[in-house]
Order: sequence, then structure tokens, then C-alpha cells
Amino acid sequence: MAQEVINIGAIADDGTGDTIRGAGIKINNNFDELYLRPSVASDIDVIQNNISTTASNADIVIKPSGTGNVVFPGITIEDNNIKSTGANEDLKFVPSGSGSLVVGGIGFSGTSIIGTDSTIVNINENLVVDGSLNADTPTFSSPVTVNSTLDVASTTTLSTLTVSGASSFVGTTTIDNLLFNDNIISTSSNADLNLTPGGTGVVNVSNLTIDSSINLTDNVIKVTRSNDDFVLSANGTGSVQVSKIDLNAGTVDNVVIGGTTPAAGTFTTLAFTGTSIVADGVTITDNTIKANRSDDDLEFAASGTGKVSINGIKLPSSDGASSQLLQTNGSGVISYFTSPVLFEHTNIVDGTATVLGNDSAVQVIDSFSIATYRSAKYHIQISDATDDRYRLIDANVTHNGSSAFVSVFAGVDNGNSDGSSVYDTLDLSADINSGNVRLLGQVNNDNNQVVKFVRRPIAV
Repeated sequence: MAQEVINIGAIADDGTGDTIRGAGIKINNNFDELYLRPSVASDIDVIQNNISTTASNADIVIKPSGTGNVVFPGITIEDNNIKSTGANEDLKFVPSGSGSLVVGGIGFSGTSIIGTDSTIVNINENLVVDGSLNADTPTFSSPVTVNSTLDVASTTTLSTLTVSGASSFVGTTTIDNLLFNDNIISTSSNADLNLTPGGTGVVNVSNLTIDSSINLTDNVIKVTRSNDDFVLSANGTGSVQVSKIDLNAGTVDNVVIGGTTPAAGTFTTLAFTGTSIVADGVTITDNTIKANRSDDDLEFAASGTGKVSINGIKLPSSDGASSQLLQTNGSGVISYFTSPVLFEHTNIVDGTATVLGNDSAVQVIDSFSIATYRSAKYHIQISDATDDRYRLIDANVTHNGSSAFVSVFAGVDNGNSDGSSVYDTLDLSADINSGNVRLLGQVNNDNNQVVKFVRRPIAV
């Protein structure tokens, strides 16, 4: 029905307008049509700047016709899209005060994203972060790719992390059983730390120190602590195997140490300077070889029928018979032989002494033990180089334990240079002193007398 207009006449009360009743009928018809419209029948109230519904729990539905949209100043709602209508303008949702913009349980407050209904915010699709990512305790259950900086301040669990640039971890970072803190990589309790390359790859470390004691740099392995030994030790029945050894310009090739059949080792030059070689019970230092253990013999043993050779002199490889002596054949070979002159109760000893002519005291020429020998026979040569006089005599000496006795006989000398007279300038005597028999001499002129003798003592 069309709108009914009340005729009010040309001027007031001129009788040309509608009657009061007719005007009321038109008014009622207009209100009837208005109240029958769906917009009025929908229980919508518009009071000042509030639009509300009077029906309990009813929605307010704003629905355009056909392809039309809901349009607000600067905002258009098209189906389930809200977009800005101004060119290059932001679409802003601004809560009041400290409130947050909440969308499906996720709150947005300032630059923070929070979970309003749980403690976890799940991002189930790929996430691209172009700037820095600061996370307190995040969990990433799918691959994470960070093209800039990933800053982790607390515990973080990653299923897969791909890093194309440098990584910086502040504090202790745990990855599975590995702990990273500053320049320290450690493992959880009692866990080994394994470095395992893939396929034919290698673990490449330019400078490595193990246990603050062993350092590996380039092709050098060395100890770092002062005076430490360098020990290579195999496990169980294993052995230390080195394919080639260069010992300070000396080369050891094809030598099997500890093998069933050792191979020969050839050394062109093997030099040890300023140090000692310790081989079990033997130490070699400079030109000295000595046994290390107390009271140990120093043994040189040849193999089979071989002999020990010292400066070309070959020693016997076995002991001789009782009382045999050593002799050389003049060609560097020493062997045992039986001497035709061996003594059981006596021996032969030679010696020399100078009896001073300017000393009138009795001087000792020779001595022997009274506990070992009873008597001795002396064959004595006396030389006076000053007067060119010489004498040869025999002297027999014996003792009774408390006194010694001497007898001189069978003398020969050059006398007055022609042998016509006796030249006797040395007086001999004997005594016992401190358990020894002493042969004594006293010069009766001023010349020194050189005495050379052969003594043959006889046992008690």
C-alpha cells in the first residue's frame, strides 16, 4: 500500500482539507503499514547510539541484499571478510585500556600474543619470522627454519631445526642429551659424547686438547703438562700399530714388535740427543749403560754360537773350567785356557817404591797381611840414578805373629862402575804394624833409591 497523505487545505480552516476523521483514518493506515514491515517486527531497538534486540538471546543480523555488502565508514564487510575501504589504510582492532583483542581464545595485547583459555598457543601452519624471534619456553613439533636470528632464553624443544647462518646461545642450552654453555659441550649423566660423521665424512678439528693433557694440532700430538710422559697403550691383547715411524730423522720400517716372528729392523741413523733410553732394567745415557734395579748384573748375550764383541774383541759365549784363564789369539778372539803355572798357597806380585835419600827415617817399601801370609820371598832391584849404581838382591821375610824377621843374600851390583866392589846404600829391615808385615828401607847416603821388586808370599 502506498503512503496516504492528509489534505490540510490551502489555508487554515478554509474547509478544503480532510475531515478530522478522514485524516485519522489515513494516519491509522500509515501506521498499520509501518508496523507490518519486517524491520519493525524484528524486535530491534535503536536508542540513541545503541542498537539492541528485545527478544531474549536473539542475534542481531545485518544482511545486505544480493551482491551488496555491509559498509561502514572506512570498513566493508563482505561475506566473512572485513577489509579497509581506504587506499593503503591499516585495518585496526583497538581494545580499551589494558584490554586485549581476543580471537578464538588467542589474545592480542600490544605486541604480545597470549592464550586466554590455555597456557599454550599452537601455530599449526608454517611460520615465517623475518626479524628476531624471542621465545621463553617454546615447543616446535615441526621443522623450524629461521632465516635471521632465533634468540632462545629458556628451555626450547625442537623436532627439526635448520640453521643457514651463525647460531648464538646464551646460558645453558639442552639438545637431547647434549648441554651447550659458552664454549663447553657436555652430556647428561654418564652419557658418552660421540662425534660421528656421515658416510665418508670425517670429524675435522683444527686444534684439540683432551683431558687438559694431550693436544692435537695439525699433524702434531703432544702432551701439555710439564714433565708428563707420552703413553700409547692398547686394550687387552690389542697392540699399538704404527705404519711408519720417523724418530728425529731416523726411520724404523717393517719391524713387528711383539710378533711371533719379529722382522729385522734396519736403522740408517738413530740418534738420541740430550736424553736417556730406559728399557726395562737398563738405562743408556751418553756413553754409559747401567742396570736400573739394585744389585742387578749388566748382561750382554749373543744369539746361538755368536759372541759378544767389544771394539772388535770377541768374548767367549760360555764359562771355562775351574781355574782357567783368558787369553787372546792375536786376532780379536778371547778364549779360556789352562795355565801351566797355577798356585794354591802362594802367588806372585810385583811393585815399586822410591826411598828418599834426604830422609834418614825408615821408609815402607811393601807390606802384606799377617793373617793371610806367613812368609814372603822378595827379588829386589835397587837403582841409584844419581851415581849410576844398581844392585839386585834377594830377601826372605817371615813372622811369628808379633815380630818380623828379614834375611838379605845373593846380591850383585856394579860397585865402582866396574863391579870390583860392593855398592850397598839401602839397609833393609822388617816389622809388624796394624796387622801387616812391612818391608822397610833406609838410605845411607843422600841419593834417592828406586826399588822395584817381585814378591812371592806363602800362606799361613
